[in-house]
Amino acid sequence: MAIQQHKHCIICEKAIPADEKFCSDRCESIYEERRKKARRTQWLFYGSFAVIIGWFLIMAFQGG
Repeated sequence: MAIQQHKHCIICEKAIPADEKFCSDRCESIYEERRKKARRTQWLFYGSFAVIIGWFLIMAFQGG
């Protein structure tokens, strides 16, 4: 007895066909929400980092 080719939903871990990514529209929407939040957090981190580097550069050129 062989196990059918499958993979698991990346949100709830239910077994799904190998060519699908999610088991339901609900899991897909949860994934998209998490992805948007992660992207926003990443850009906030990059922005904060740029501001800090800019501040250090300004202080370095002012001799402070």
